[in-house]
Amino acid sequence: MKVIILDDWEKHVCNQTSISRLREHFEVEIYHDKPTKEILLERLQKADIVIPIRERTRFSKELLQEMRNVKYIAQTGSGLAHIDMDEVNRLQMIVSTTPGGSNAVVELVVAFMLAYSRKIIPLHHKMKEGIWQETIGFSLEDKTIGIIGLGKIGAGVARIAQAFNMKVVAWGPRLTEERAKEHGVEYCSLEQLLKRSDYLSLHVRLVPETTHLLKADHFDMMKKEACLINTSRGEVIDEEALIQALRENKIGGAGLDVFTQEPISSDHPFLQLDNVILSPHIGWKTDRMLNRFIDTAVENILSYYIEQQPTRIVNPIEK
Repeated sequence: MKVIILDDWEKHVCNQTSISRLREHFEVEIYHDKPTKEILLERLQKADIVIPIRERTRFSKELLQEMRNVKYIAQTGSGLAHIDMDEVNRLQMIVSTTPGGSNAVVELVVAFMLAYSRKIIPLHHKMKEGIWQETIGFSLEDKTIGIIGLGKIGAGVARIAQAFNMKVVAWGPRLTEERAKEHGVEYCSLEQLLKRSDYLSLHVRLVPETTHLLKADHFDMMKKEACLINTSRGEVIDEEALIQALRENKIGGAGLDVFTQEPISSDHPFLQLDNVILSPHIGWKTDRMLNRFIDTAVENILSYYIEQQPTRIVNPIEK
């Protein structure tokens, strides 16, 4: 059987010891490029098992229908928004996922907060210009962070914020007051959270109910100096409304790791704004996390095919 690994753009996967274990049982090919649709399809038609690197390849209904021999998708990470799961189930393909990634995202949220509060990016550029800028930043202590979505990542952000002696409030589409209390966090309505927060951090999955969860009227409720941080998914925010809010200084700034279209275009409005800190969807991307994703994806494949004890299958198929 043949395993193909897609989208190893950083050429990191080749060095994993777990790949050697995989080669003991399967033919393995690793691709590092960004192929055309035709080349991608040609590769997939030769595969029995696919390991995608995160969500870099979108498995649409049309693409899945052309993957004639693929029986198993060993997804890295837990996100499945890029896979048409209805079609996967109709075709009786198996999909497994890998846990992890939450700590890496938490670290990036903290990096955004510190960079914004201490004005690190503009001061860095001034120093590069030979200017010793006299500027006062502000402390995180006693500031309020509002967290939308208190899952693993949101709860992790809450713990770090509490260590900075920040006040933490939370809301989520399914968050309860009881669960918020379990994390030592105050539960409040979305409207109250927006009005109170100095920092707003998004940690919800992209599903129909969270698409454009934040719109223009929500930005109108926020503090003028507030910083919005999105490491979730770009579509959770109405980007046009956010751009307008940033242009008009309705909020202080934003730290964005995710976007509606990725990569963003070279003329994207975000690139023209001085009150935005941008990163290219790196929330999950640390050596530790990528190693864990690949090792666990390989473990899932070997458990299913060699040990015949399936693990982390999200859609068990009845034979």
